[in-house]
Amino acid sequence: MEERIEAILHRLEERFPDARLLLEFRNPFELLIATILAAQARDEKVNEVTRKLFSAFPTPQDLAEAPEEEVAKFVQPLNYARKKAAFIKKVSQELVARFGGEVPASLEELVQLPGVGQKTANVVLANAFGIPAIPVDTHVGRVAQRIGLTRAQNPDRIEEDLRTLIPQNQWIRASHLLGFLGRFICQAKRPSCHACPITDLCAYPEKTL
Repeated sequence: MEERIEAILHRLEERFPDARLLLEFRNPFELLIATILAAQARDEKVNEVTRKLFSAFPTPQDLAEAPEEEVAKFVQPLNYARKKAAFIKKVSQELVARFGGEVPASLEELVQLPGVGQKTANVVLANAFGIPAIPVDTHVGRVAQRIGLTRAQNPDRIEEDLRTLIPQNQWIRASHLLGFLGRFICQAKRPSCHACPITDLCAYPEKTL
């Protein structure tokens, strides 16, 4: 399995050298808010929203003090706008009250924030702080299942399996590479197996060759 993992990541690196998080951010606070907003929303649309949102409310203090109705206006283009507006306002209030306006760099503290689950926390840890983590979004989870890296259905269990199989120093990069494969080739409804660089390393029974 170790050699197979190495081969998979090597080929994905060759295919997707620019694999990265597609959410735009300038600091941990912006990434935290953007990741909360990204639930069931396209990254491109989230980026459009956050550019305007952070122009109006650039700090946790600003967002914490903003009227929720005003925040909701900026978030309106996204699914579940009202709920997300409430979450990001509460998160900002918690950051100000408990952490001096700074985003904590630990999983234990991040998941205590309103609307922040393990995936969101891992996105922030990996991409804002460079702390080894494997965020399991729908793309990463789907690819991991199809290529036989896990049989789990629950994202947290999938993460556990990937953490066991992939060397820690490659966790962040692996999540980007698997995510790009899922986003652009190994899509949910119609995977483009003919264009996949790891077809021979994949046991997915419904390949579209």
